Amino acid sequence: MKKKFLTVICFLWSIQILLIACCPDSTNYYSRILDLEIENYNIQTNTTVSEIVAQDEFRIKLVISDETYAQVFDPYFLINSVYAAVDCYDIYNGLESDITEFSITCDKEILDANPGEPIDISKLNVYKNRFFNDADNRRKTIEEWLDIMNNGGYLLAYEWYFEFNERINSDEDLKFKIRIKQEDGTEFEFETNSIQIE
Repeated sequence: MKKKFLTVICFLWSIQILLIACCPDSTNYYSRILDLEIENYNIQTNTTVSEIVAQDEFRIKLVISDETYAQVFDPYFLINSVYAAVDCYDIYNGLESDITEFSITCDKEILDANPGEPIDISKLNVYKNRFFNDADNRRKTIEEWLDIMNNGGYLLAYEWYFEFNERINSDEDLKFKIRIKQEDGTEFEFETNSIQIE
């Protein structure tokens, strides 16, 4: 039994040595949220708005200020070694501390949510603004967005646009608030200026 165990250990160690030789410079990157900025946004004119905006053009723009740091490649961790050697590029792992709670609230009653209560996240989409034609931008659900932020990958970004997929019926001035809580207990909460949505 001991002989089999030692054979397996030696085999795994040999594989690691070969894998490290294939791709020794791979680096794991993580991000820390330093600050958030949110604002009312008119996607049609690509400008911040603070008075009136059409329903179809209204977005809440979220910009995340982050600090990215590298974790030196660990040659003794087999799984990372295999991943790095197969792909041979830097690995963007998302946030250092996962987002565990996310909400958008409004100071008035909208979309079946009372003032200050979280709006049902199924009534929201989120996307990166990658194309001039807004219809070409790929929408994500909030759950998909959280997965991207927490786990990284090629879709990771720090500027996002939130849109409502149901009509907001209100003729009042509205203020929106985004709240984020991370696994390490860090919390962020920011509010937009007042806006009327036609």
